[in-house]
Amino acid sequence: MTREELYEKARLLPATPGVYIMRNKSGRIIYVGKSKALKNRVSSYFAPYSDHRGKTKRMVESVNDFEVYYTLTELEALIQENQFIKQFQPRYNIKLKDGGGYPYIKLSNSDYPEFSIVYKRTSGNDKYFGPYSSHHVARDILETVKKAFSLPSCSKEFPKDIGKGRPCLNYHIGRCCAPCVKGNVSPEEYRELVKNASALLKGDGKKLIAQLEEGMEIASEGLNFELAAKLRDCIFAVKKLNDKQQIVCSPNVEADIIGLYADDLGSALSLLFVRSGAIVDRENFFFGADEIINSSALVSFFQRYYELRGYIPKKIYIDYELDDADSELFTQWLCERAGFKVALIRPERGDMRALADRASENAKQLTIHKRKSEDRKKDFLVSFAKLLGLDYLPDRIESYDVSHSGGEYTSCGMVVLEHGSFARKKYRAFNIRTVNDGNDLAALEECIRRRFSHDNDEQGWEYPDLLLIDGGMNQVNRVNAVLEELGIDIKTFGMIKDEHHKTRTLTDGINEVSLITRQDAFVFIYKIQEEVHRYSLSLMDAKRRNAVKKSSLTEIKGVGNKKANDLMLHFGTLSALKSATRDMLLEVKGITEPIADAIIEYFGKEQNENNNGNGKGD
Repeated sequence: MTREELYEKARLLPATPGVYIMRNKSGRIIYVGKSKALKNRVSSYFAPYSDHRGKTKRMVESVNDFEVYYTLTELEALIQENQFIKQFQPRYNIKLKDGGGYPYIKLSNSDYPEFSIVYKRTSGNDKYFGPYSSHHVARDILETVKKAFSLPSCSKEFPKDIGKGRPCLNYHIGRCCAPCVKGNVSPEEYRELVKNASALLKGDGKKLIAQLEEGMEIASEGLNFELAAKLRDCIFAVKKLNDKQQIVCSPNVEADIIGLYADDLGSALSLLFVRSGAIVDRENFFFGADEIINSSALVSFFQRYYELRGYIPKKIYIDYELDDADSELFTQWLCERAGFKVALIRPERGDMRALADRASENAKQLTIHKRKSEDRKKDFLVSFAKLLGLDYLPDRIESYDVSHSGGEYTSCGMVVLEHGSFARKKYRAFNIRTVNDGNDLAALEECIRRRFSHDNDEQGWEYPDLLLIDGGMNQVNRVNAVLEELGIDIKTFGMIKDEHHKTRTLTDGINEVSLITRQDAFVFIYKIQEEVHRYSLSLMDAKRRNAVKKSSLTEIKGVGNKKANDLMLHFGTLSALKSATRDMLLEVKGITEPIADAIIEYFGKEQNENNNGNGKGD
């Protein structure tokens, strides 16, 4: 449809709340929006007087048609809009990159309370700290807290496991109070340690340090030097964690601070999480040049963000001028979601203004740093393309490797690089179905056929600019034959290793490209080859382990899951295990003479049953 036709279609819409979906010529959804008056909002995109710029202009020029969904309220439209964005991931909408949720540190309510990392808060008397920006952050904080107060990090359950077994190494080196040792720590003493750990997680570090220092002085005056030394070490660990949590305002402040930086090349958001007056964590989001940033888009983004995060503070400061209608809508949603009054504020002065400036400057500096890093990668890709004789930039690279164990459990791994970096969420695993004799070329062919059975427009299966295969001319020629048959033109190179298992050269099936004089290219290809080999090997190993679990080995007297796994790791394949002699079986750790005899007897019986079964079939 022309712009004039789109405008006339939009003018026929009612001025009621709803969601609009923009599609390009191929029918793909490129943008989703909401409005309390669909007619006004949608027609504004295509009106003759409209003067769009930047990303919005590019989006409007790509629209071929649109459709709308009517809702009763604008709040309902906001929720519906976010469902569509999560479902379709439109090109011009700002999006959350990770849908895995946010971790909390949970403290169980029991005689011996236990800390753990969880992703959902549940009703009950357990306490929760966080949420944190990543599992890595939550884990590091919890490990530091446990170390500071000598809390156990094992899987033992107390009081059930008290007095059972010996204490571990952590107890002997002074890193665990060892409640597993009977009489070592009373429930009251243990709860005091947990209480101090909780104070630190809440951000009450200064108060806690003062209490610990007082206790250290009392212990020293009472000549209890062992306790004084423990408290001294504890104070040092608390100060170390407390230093990371910058005190920025009064201790009763709990808020999220949002800063924004945007230009024609893209944008970024930086969030600072202030708890008890200290910055305890932060999170950053980067958006590409096509992702549109405006008041409505930000409200939609943060609605999805806080829904996923699962925690809403009483105050949110944002360094951006939201439209009044968007601000009211977002505040309404926040209050309904949180169950209490939430204030959405653009700070004008004082500590919060300074923090908002810091968040925005943080977003700017992170964006500049990220672009410099991307520019370096782009410069390398340009030189790498010249080395390979490509007249285009290999923005998406796919690499393949086949792995098997004695011809069994054959798997093929596909790793993906985008803009020179591994895109691990886009890796694909292929469980080879037609090959079980160790024929790597046939397995590779099956993998390539199945991979390119997916259309280029299918999300997550976009065609690469370059294929890198673990192998030489034979592998490249087999892949090229499949691609030619499918009518797909993608440049393919094989990665040839030397006698030291290092990539020495690349081949396109005819010519070779030496990497000897290009250290940067050598390192790049080496990392790819190691990663694809690691990934394909992990797929094969998982397949083999799964086969072990499903096999009948555990039916043999004396063979449990561990011995079954040890046997398979030792012999590699089930067929090799079946043909093993008694002496060969005894080489496996844990396999005694009676167990070896039982294994031989079992497989002999199984073979006889199979032979009888085959005879009946004939």
